[in-house]
Amino acid sequence: MSSKVQPTTILERIPSLDFLRGIAILGILFINIESFVYPNPWSSWQYGFLETIDHDTRFWVYFLTQGKFYTMFALLFGVGFVIFIERIQQKSNAVKAMDIYTRRLLWLFVIGIVHAYFIWDGDILYHYAICGLLLLPFRSMKSRTLVVIIMGLASLLLIKSYENISSRQETYAKYTTALEKDKFNRTESEQQLILGWEKRYSQKTPNFSEEVEIPKPTYWQGLVHSYEHLKVHKGEFYYQSLVLSTLIVMMIGMLLYRSGIFSNYSVWKYYWPISLSVFTIALVINYYRYYHWTYEDHIANLSTLKALLFTFPKELMGTAYVLIFNGVYQCYLKNIKLKVLSKIGRTALSNYIFQSILLGFLFYGYGLGLHNSFSRFQLIGFVLSIWIIQIICTLLWLKYHQQGPLEYVWRKLTYL
Repeated sequence: MSSKVQPTTILERIPSLDFLRGIAILGILFINIESFVYPNPWSSWQYGFLETIDHDTRFWVYFLTQGKFYTMFALLFGVGFVIFIERIQQKSNAVKAMDIYTRRLLWLFVIGIVHAYFIWDGDILYHYAICGLLLLPFRSMKSRTLVVIIMGLASLLLIKSYENISSRQETYAKYTTALEKDKFNRTESEQQLILGWEKRYSQKTPNFSEEVEIPKPTYWQGLVHSYEHLKVHKGEFYYQSLVLSTLIVMMIGMLLYRSGIFSNYSVWKYYWPISLSVFTIALVINYYRYYHWTYEDHIANLSTLKALLFTFPKELMGTAYVLIFNGVYQCYLKNIKLKVLSKIGRTALSNYIFQSILLGFLFYGYGLGLHNSFSRFQLIGFVLSIWIIQIICTLLWLKYHQQGPLEYVWRKLTYL
């Protein structure tokens, strides 16, 4: 065995995975852009709603993209984890593989921290790096064992959803009981309960006259803001609300890779029936989830069944996207010379950071300061424009280089 382990070459890459990463990096922009444009991007009524089409746009964007491309990245991270360990072990030994892999995650964590503090505090890379470390104990487990672990982690999140809906049902019962009393006979806590419930579950209309402060008026103030709001320097190295779902999706990626579908989808005898079934179920669940969130957010969801079904909508759809796009690529696209998406995927890390730089320049105060100046529908034009810029820059860069600039730095630091 060679004493010096070399990075994966272009010829060793699995084409379908680059294609999937390309879709994910472009698709994730639909959601990330809102964090730069609106003070509260998750609001179903407060910002960016000028006309009916903006509510419809919000529904379709969230229905088809919210959390789905994050899920694709997490799943592909699990795939990459298995590939990386296997290939390093083939070239060297298990100890060397762990050494290189953990160093790779260390530098991904550092890149994520730099991105979070100096560019955009919504970074996900350092979270992936920590979850990547948590994957290490599972690398040698049998697939059946991984399935059991996935089911165990999923049950914890389902229990959490059940507890949340039970608490909401209990609060609603107290609310209706308090509401039946004469207002002069209500206690202070009952009156506060009524006000709190009706404030949360009341139909609201946007206030277009509201003045919004443009975030990060200077770059230095942006750094101060990031330092005040991020918690990595306080010891919180990952997003607590996402860690279990991220691990689940990464382990699903490990299982899918072991099955061999990314090299040859036909190893599954019923690949298309399975993929289309998962996709259909995901569409139905996501439709009801995001229709309610967009048009009926003022109506409390008190259904236990809906609460449980809404636990994994984006994870289910993201997995379905991977299955569908993987099959489409291998069936129809792998021999076509349209390789733009694959090239975007090869430079996914650089393009992810590049998106944040462009968005910061457009919408923060230290740039053009276009914050909260456009409706939800108008943002689609920005997304398409940034896609074009990224595609052109990627094609020009790869014309003279074999990998993206950050990919080059990351590999150099990983392999020393």
